[in-house]
Amino acid sequence: MLCRTRLMIHVAPLRSLSTFRPLLNSPPSQNGAHSSPEEFKAQAEEKKREEDRFHQSILQGDVEYEPKYLSEDKVNPISRRPLPLNVELLKYKPLQVPKTHGHQVAKIEFKGFDRTELLRAAEFAARAAYYLNIPCSRIANLKTERRLYTVIRSPFAQAKSKENFQRRMFGLSLTAFDATSEVVDIWLSYINRHAIDGVQYNTTTSFRESLDFSERLDKLASTDMKLPESFKDIDDPIANRIEELLKSDTFKKLLDETPENH
Repeated sequence: MLCRTRLMIHVAPLRSLSTFRPLLNSPPSQNGAHSSPEEFKAQAEEKKREEDRFHQSILQGDVEYEPKYLSEDKVNPISRRPLPLNVELLKYKPLQVPKTHGHQVAKIEFKGFDRTELLRAAEFAARAAYYLNIPCSRIANLKTERRLYTVIRSPFAQAKSKENFQRRMFGLSLTAFDATSEVVDIWLSYINRHAIDGVQYNTTTSFRESLDFSERLDKLASTDMKLPESFKDIDDPIANRIEELLKSDTFKKLLDETPENH
């Protein structure tokens, strides 16, 4: 069962729970199937070691930045350098990463009164998802909400005369697939940091857990609660407040209490 929760992106995101873990989605062997449990275990351990090495390289800042250029012969007259590829691609529609399984992990709805600002916000999110290797759908239009208000022109001389005002709320949506919860958190945090004024961001996130999630949740202690590595060295007031609450004595006391004491 896959559950979803709806929340505002400007607040600390809530998470829903599910009882499915894609255990069998690991890369198969060369002949298309695992010949033995030992082969499956060896491939899973090798994949975990590769992920650990990648995470360590990210944290230590060992990633080399080599910008690519689409037109190296064209030089920007201001910077006197070729225009980077990611900047030149702003002239075109956002690129897409192909889906692997098609499992929806997040959906963002953009609403506002200025359609141009909505398109800016949606394309910014789509481009950020591409550079984070998150498969996303095309930007889709939502139904325009129209409201009609009728008021009197003035309370005295023109009290019997009416005047109509119409309010139109435009909407766009963007759906993300096949990404881990950590990558989705980084993506939403980046969008939240660079949010555009006048645009409302509504996010629905989904993720999967194993069947024994409730048992593991009961065994959690206060020392196990901490922020993800991606939130370190980030000047975010919400993240700083959450970290302060996790380290508080009141939170540790409430978490360490047994269910019978509540």
